[in-house]
Amino acid sequence: MDAPAKLDRLERVTDLVLVLLDTRQPLSLDAIAHQVPGYPAEHSARRQAFERDKRLLRDEGIPVLTQRLPGQEQYGYQIDRDSFYLPDLDLETDEQVALHLAVAGVHLGDPSGRDALLKLGAAGLGDVRPIASLVPPAALIELFEAVRTHATAAFVYRSEDRRVAPVGLWFRFGHWYLVAWDLERTAVGTFRVDRIEGEVTRGEAGEAVVPDDVSVDVKAALPEEPWEVEGEDRVEMRVRVDALEARRVVDEVGEDKVVQWLEDGSVDLVLGVSSFASIRSWVLGLSDHVTVIAPDAYRDELIAWLDVVRDAAPLLPADARAPEVEAPAVEEEPAAVRTAPGRETSRRLRRLLALVGWLAQVGEAPIADAALRFGMSEKELVAELELAACCGIPPYTPDTLMEIEVSEHSVRAFLPAEYARPRRLTPAEGFAVAASARLLLTVPGSEDGALRRALAKLDAALGSREAVGLDVDAPAALAAVREAADAGHALEIEYLSGSRDELTTRTVEPLQVATIDGHWYLDAYCHRAGDMRRFRVDRISSVRPSEHSPGPATTRSRPLEEMFVPGPGAVEVHLQLGPDAQWVPESVPVRAVRRDADGTVTDVILDVSGMAWFERLLLQLGPAVRVVSPPELAGLAAEAARRVLARYVSDNVAP
Repeated sequence: MDAPAKLDRLERVTDLVLVLLDTRQPLSLDAIAHQVPGYPAEHSARRQAFERDKRLLRDEGIPVLTQRLPGQEQYGYQIDRDSFYLPDLDLETDEQVALHLAVAGVHLGDPSGRDALLKLGAAGLGDVRPIASLVPPAALIELFEAVRTHATAAFVYRSEDRRVAPVGLWFRFGHWYLVAWDLERTAVGTFRVDRIEGEVTRGEAGEAVVPDDVSVDVKAALPEEPWEVEGEDRVEMRVRVDALEARRVVDEVGEDKVVQWLEDGSVDLVLGVSSFASIRSWVLGLSDHVTVIAPDAYRDELIAWLDVVRDAAPLLPADARAPEVEAPAVEEEPAAVRTAPGRETSRRLRRLLALVGWLAQVGEAPIADAALRFGMSEKELVAELELAACCGIPPYTPDTLMEIEVSEHSVRAFLPAEYARPRRLTPAEGFAVAASARLLLTVPGSEDGALRRALAKLDAALGSREAVGLDVDAPAALAAVREAADAGHALEIEYLSGSRDELTTRTVEPLQVATIDGHWYLDAYCHRAGDMRRFRVDRISSVRPSEHSPGPATTRSRPLEEMFVPGPGAVEVHLQLGPDAQWVPESVPVRAVRRDADGTVTDVILDVSGMAWFERLLLQLGPAVRVVSPPELAGLAAEAARRVLARYVSDNVAP
């Protein structure tokens, strides 16, 4: 006798959702196993399988409640129907469109935004021009949910255990910050989220309490400058920036930092700094375009650092091994790649529930349209619908299964109207909606009354009104390049290249303008390069309309996540990294990474198109990096340090 076919786990968890939604009383594990096919007969194996399914559902934002029961089986389970569905948002048509455009136009590094839109009934997701890429650090989603639900959060920060009542999250200077009431130190604290070590442990909803006599102003608690460090006093540092970089740097730090403009076009600035270590990377990133004037202690620290780079070999072992070059990333996972079973089931369940909800709303649809809407092949869609048609509640007779009919070209569904209600968003989906809409509202010139109204309604439903805030900069050339991209007009720009450290005039055909991790970029066809290029908008010093008529098919889109494409003549460089250089793979486009057994990055391979950019990177890393190959670049850092040091023997930098 043939063994029964193994039940698809998706079918089991779908049945589990329907059963726990249908019950009016908590069900014990034995009762669940009796009503939901597919659980093992042996009790401990059954318990393990159910706990995995319960965790999967909760991770998907499905509120599985646990209640104590009398008797030996001490716990019962059901889904909270009120929390399973979102309250009626009552969005007007223009509010729906505005919200969908905002969320679809912001890329967060995962499908959370798309999943949220599918739950909210969005259509045409592939037709939206990208406006931003803002990939959140790992800890951010848990912190967002802690803020939203007034839960405590525990984590390690600067090697110390912290337990806080989170108040708000804010994006500023290219980083996310958490403002919270520190429960142990009884004081307001500000934490850079990407510096949180390990995972965040979120407490129970409602247990995070800020004392009644304490008022926490999230914006006031944020650092005024990116080089401020919590708990350290500020010192005024005076610097001189040369004429080539002066205008851009003043736009970056603010006119209020200007002390004087000099006749040669250079500028003196005074910056509030917590310590020289906190601003050293910024200073070295300007290479020989900046000179530290005061205080003497900071000037001496910089000179000492440059002396080490010039004179000393990096204190690293010389046994570097080049890492294998990784295959290029692809948008969709190849069929041959296997994912963890739980992750795959989560993805399929999320999509299936959205599909069922949509069918409950529309009743009937062409298979081709449904497949396109949900990003599936028609064959895959039909297979999932046939599985859904086998799901329901006991006794699993035709009248208790989901009534879905699949024909050759279309699908019809006769489902309860309740299934058409949008489901509760997961923490990641809630963050995607809240952050995307707020980001678009902060973009200069993007004031949208419909989006603001939609966000207010969603905030009221999610409780996320105070959870997220963002500051987005507005470089001087931003309005002009956005207008040209929208109108399809060519421009002549003067551009200060960060990779080659040269000012050039270029004729470009703008395609799109987007903010990526806090900086604005213009994607355009560059006639000087004869190809597509990505320009940082704050490095565009002037913009003029061009008489050039855009030619056909000269532009092509480029994914926002594709930050850097090596130009012709790029050099492959192998670097060995020390403990203080672990930030490199997160901040610099690398092609390959090698880690030791502890996960520490030891080597990277990157493509270098411009030596000026590479010099600055080496100066910032100092003794924490060694150039392994090519050998002719091994002395590049020492040469750059020697050139920068020459500025400090000149009398031209006296205040």
